[in-house]
Amino acid sequence: MKKQSILLVWDRIGDYHLARVKACEKVFKGAVYTADLAGSDALYKWDSVANSTHTLLSNLPVEQKDLIGRFKAFRKIIKANDIGFVAMPYGRSEYHLFLLYAKLVGVRTLIFSESWYSRGKVKDRLKSYLLKFLGDYFFVSGARAYQHFTQNYFIDPAKIIQGYSVVDNAHFATHENIGRVQDKKQIICVARYSEEKNLLVLIKAFAASDLIKHYVLKIVGDGPLKASLKEYIHKEHLQEKVELSGWVNYKALPELYAESAAFVLASTFEPWGLVVNEAMAAGLPVILSDQCGCLPELLEPNKNGFSFNAEHLLDCTNALNKFANLNADEVVQFGNHSKMLVARLTPETWANHVKGITD
Repeated sequence: MKKQSILLVWDRIGDYHLARVKACEKVFKGAVYTADLAGSDALYKWDSVANSTHTLLSNLPVEQKDLIGRFKAFRKIIKANDIGFVAMPYGRSEYHLFLLYAKLVGVRTLIFSESWYSRGKVKDRLKSYLLKFLGDYFFVSGARAYQHFTQNYFIDPAKIIQGYSVVDNAHFATHENIGRVQDKKQIICVARYSEEKNLLVLIKAFAASDLIKHYVLKIVGDGPLKASLKEYIHKEHLQEKVELSGWVNYKALPELYAESAAFVLASTFEPWGLVVNEAMAAGLPVILSDQCGCLPELLEPNKNGFSFNAEHLLDCTNALNKFANLNADEVVQFGNHSKMLVARLTPETWANHVKGITD
């Protein structure tokens, strides 16, 4: 039987994607090719991959269109290699053109998605036609995305696999301080300083909760709301209790999680939340808003954390207080349960899911 190869395409291939690619290389019979849509981006600023099976489709930033240039580079990969399957997100015009070309030349297509929010019946119906035309299969994050794709996009359930949103769990589970909770006085949030991350509500809830008596809230990130958040912290005299940290690189993240007692994410819009995977792999209890897409898979209330209504300050405060009431042994138990839950989502499971539909 002919061993066909697969081409994986993302906007920019960073550490999350590389772990998935390496896992694919271990299980695929054919070669695994990769491509970056762009040479740079405004958010992650990852370094580009450099190897013989990787292609940079355009030197332009992700945010700048280069439809023809990127398509020519994509087509060249398809023609020069025995590509039997292409896999990529959707939403950008370049991806739609890539998927259309693949279909026309007989290459099967797999579409990645974490989306689970409806855009209204009309928009959902139009997107349904597009997805059904472009995708042979769909790799979605979890239960919420699966429900969205079957009920709003009317995609055949047999064409959908779950488990797209994974990180390299082992990378986050290696620090020597994991599991030691007695001396940890830090609650951590890793999030961009933008409106949908709901950070002002989180800060207010933390200040009103019992956690403020014994913990510091450390928010790791950067973004457009940095100045206004700093102003609020200063105005409310919270400088010693709420810390706005800059972005931390991938290699330094395990130590950051290992220094923390729990992880919190208060987003009002969160298709999945890979930072939750990271924190759980590091053995942290989690406190999550109900808008985190990962909630059905990664939170078991009162076993590894608590959830709250993202729109309600008091509900967020109450969830923080529930964690504050745990004793040290319970915090360890919650953290161990987090590790058990996230162990079902790894680069290896990711690669095997893809292999299963490409065989």
